Amino acid sequence: MKTKSIILTLLIMLSSVTFNVIAQSNIKIYGKNGNLKRSIGDIDLFIKGKGNFKIEYEGDIEVSDDDKEIVSISRGGFIEIKTSSFGKKRKLVIEAERGDLNRKYYVGRTEKSFEPEGKSWLAEILPDIIRTTGIAAEARVERFYNRGGATAVLNEINELKGDYSRSAYFRLLLERDLKSSDLIKLLSSASKNITSDYYLSNILQKNQDKFLQNSETISAYIKATKSIKSDYYMSQVLMNAINSKKITDDQLDELLAISNNIDSDYYLSEVLRKILNNRSLNKSNMNKIMKLSSKIDSDYYKSEVLKEALKKEDLSKENYNVFIASLGDVDSDYYAAGVIKGLLKKDLDDKTLSELLSLIEKNVDSDYYASEVYKKLAKKDLTESQLIKVLENLTSISSSNYLSSSLVAFAPKVKKSSQRVKDAYMERAKTISSDLYLGKAMKAVY
Repeated sequence: MKTKSIILTLLIMLSSVTFNVIAQSNIKIYGKNGNLKRSIGDIDLFIKGKGNFKIEYEGDIEVSDDDKEIVSISRGGFIEIKTSSFGKKRKLVIEAERGDLNRKYYVGRTEKSFEPEGKSWLAEILPDIIRTTGIAAEARVERFYNRGGATAVLNEINELKGDYSRSAYFRLLLERDLKSSDLIKLLSSASKNITSDYYLSNILQKNQDKFLQNSETISAYIKATKSIKSDYYMSQVLMNAINSKKITDDQLDELLAISNNIDSDYYLSEVLRKILNNRSLNKSNMNKIMKLSSKIDSDYYKSEVLKEALKKEDLSKENYNVFIASLGDVDSDYYAAGVIKGLLKKDLDDKTLSELLSLIEKNVDSDYYASEVYKKLAKKDLTESQLIKVLENLTSISSSNYLSSSLVAFAPKVKKSSQRVKDAYMERAKTISSDLYLGKAMKAVY
């Protein structure tokens, strides 16, 4: 019973759909100068109450001002419209011949006079066809724009059916020299009228230079971006916008707020790394990036973002605290150790060293990965007090093997240091339970 109810609901929903493009392929052929040379289309179309249509065409087509008649087709072009509805087959072929149009109309297999029946049928179906397929889009955009500018074209876009045709009209309108106010209206219309993330992101990316003219158009651009649901297309638009130097720090904050809608760890990490690589960031921006990194579940992608963040020279105390909190969520010892190694590329004052040692203790449970970090730390220039602090912290390693190898890494520095450092080394070596590994640690300093 439940299955029947679901099917009935779907049928009701489908019956309310006025237009549905079943299959559509359109090819645009351009010359070397970038001008459109030819349009080719092969379309299967359903129009509610009028049936299924097969439409093939080639060339540039112009229609009458009332959209009910084809008035021009470019040289060598044609359009063929076929339908089979309610058991009645009809076909209309219009070809461009010697500067004129040759019209043929068929019912079943019998050719009939184009006027009045064929002309009447074309007038009935043509408005639906052109508003769904994008046929005659160039000429219609020209017509509406000449009548009432961008507003007239946008009003017509509201009447179009399907993302393909709408995006074609937006593209053609954007070829005009539009005012900022027109661009703002266009962005609002695109975000409301285009449901496909592909077409919307395509408009936003390919016309970015136009949209990022000033603070008002940038705000409209960011608002339109919020309409994208796909993580992939959202990330592509954001990464393109991030590259623009016209985006202010405050506007970058808005883009980061949008990034919070990205669920994919991969795409979110790509956006954050792009920002870290390409922009100078204020404290607020950096905090948002760090907080967004904590949203990433994957230890790998989170660690990649954190390592990029560490390359920034001007991390504030607040930034660093958020960084530490995000690192605390990394469960993998391998990835946590990788991030901590990144910290070793920075200068180590006493405070930073203490924080680093605390990170090893809290975030790296594996003796192997802890020893890898300590071995890297042994290559840094350390004061005697810092060296003693590190040796004391080696209590976090319980394995005789890894404790011994960590001590051996520090042995060259210990040899050159005061007795205080040597005593700290010996104190730690005494905790090695294996005679073999204790011998290795002792031999390294004598």
